[in-house]
Amino acid sequence: MAGSPLQIVPSSTCLQCDVCCRFPERESFLRPYFTAEEIAAAIAVGVAPGHFPSHAGSQIRVVSNPQGDGYLCPAFDPVTAQCRIYDVRPLDCRLYPFALMWDKDYSRVLLGWDTKCPFLQEQPSSVIDRAANDIALWLEAEEHAARIARNPKLIGRFQEDVVPIRPLTGLTDAIVRAQADLPRQALRLQDRDRVEAALLAAAGLEALPLAAYSFAYHYVWRHRLAYSWRELHGHLCLFAESPDGLFMVALPLGPGPLALPLEAAFREMRRHNGDSSVTRVENVPEARVPELRALGYRLTCKDPDYVYAAADVADLAGDAYRAQRAACNRFSREQGSVLEPYGSPDKAECLRLFDEWVAQKRAAGADDWSQALLEDAGGAHETALTYHDALGLTGAVVRVQGRIRAYTLGLWLNPTVFCVMLEVADRQVAGVGAFIFREFCRQARSKGASWINTMDDSSLPGLVRSKQWYRPAQLLPNYIVTES
Repeated sequence: MAGSPLQIVPSSTCLQCDVCCRFPERESFLRPYFTAEEIAAAIAVGVAPGHFPSHAGSQIRVVSNPQGDGYLCPAFDPVTAQCRIYDVRPLDCRLYPFALMWDKDYSRVLLGWDTKCPFLQEQPSSVIDRAANDIALWLEAEEHAARIARNPKLIGRFQEDVVPIRPLTGLTDAIVRAQADLPRQALRLQDRDRVEAALLAAAGLEALPLAAYSFAYHYVWRHRLAYSWRELHGHLCLFAESPDGLFMVALPLGPGPLALPLEAAFREMRRHNGDSSVTRVENVPEARVPELRALGYRLTCKDPDYVYAAADVADLAGDAYRAQRAACNRFSREQGSVLEPYGSPDKAECLRLFDEWVAQKRAAGADDWSQALLEDAGGAHETALTYHDALGLTGAVVRVQGRIRAYTLGLWLNPTVFCVMLEVADRQVAGVGAFIFREFCRQARSKGASWINTMDDSSLPGLVRSKQWYRPAQLLPNYIVTES
């Protein structure tokens, strides 16, 4: 950073301030962002590697404040109020109290100053303007603009308490060019933290999120679909490619309006697909429908998610659940089995049960569509059973005379909604399916679940009957978005 105009606040002022390097929440969006090079430099001078979720570039993980409430940057010494890595601190810190942020429409990068900084509050506007002019010229120099364009997360979302000073047109153009040239990245297990954080943030808009707002929901189908992602206008866009072409499995994930990232995502799909009708966005929750209709997109319904009150399916109380309760009681009376946690040593036996279950379904007369889905499901079950820990899945099995006769896997969509993602039960053992579902739901309720999401019914009549049998409390609307 030699020769740069950054860091205009005197050190003597910083040492007396209690604003910087401190955060009210663990996941504060104000945490400094480190590029890959800055992470390597910070680790070289003593910051623990575990403080960085991704060494390719990430916000730093903060630590609890030992002297009070809130959290601190791990590089900050609360005793001396000094930065332990001051000489190699990242651009995000060097720039402060100036800040890079998108405007409200995510169409331009702005340079602003943070009103939380007491130093700038005391300065006349002429001093701020001169400093901002020097910093803007430095940031828009080709070398520095290219570096920031390679690390677009250096640019934060719009903040009401940051005063915009000027748009950075050259930097905006550099970022747009870089995004246009950036290839999609293949989805890997290592991407789970990044993708899941974006999915959870988007699902946070919903008290009852769709099951599709989880990483595992998509990753288990990687044998059938080629998943990839890329950043567009500050939003993470998750794509899937089938033999028919490229589509999106969720709306662009990020803060701010959808107009620009969604337009860019459709442009990406059209460039890949031509005029194919496969170009679309799936798994759109009802809360986003008004915004999308106002933007001129067409929305069509797809199969809804089934959601049950956890107390209903865990207790099976009352006349409405008499048949389900009887099935569970019969199984317990005849077999005396209990729910056991799934572990990796159970994988081979579970997959053998899956093959038996598929054969039973075919013998019962499954139609062509059902059989096609069964064939596809094998890879999903194998992936889930193999990588359950890495995917954040929890599972259970039921043994009858020492053999696994049912298994299930699920995950938390938020602290009160648990999703039962996969379930297989031997159709020749009476009541085992009802038993494992009830016990798994009881387990989830004991850990805080108020709701159980069992995903959609894939338009399969048998699955529709099974899901309706348990009296869903809600059917969560789910939409597909296409261009008009």
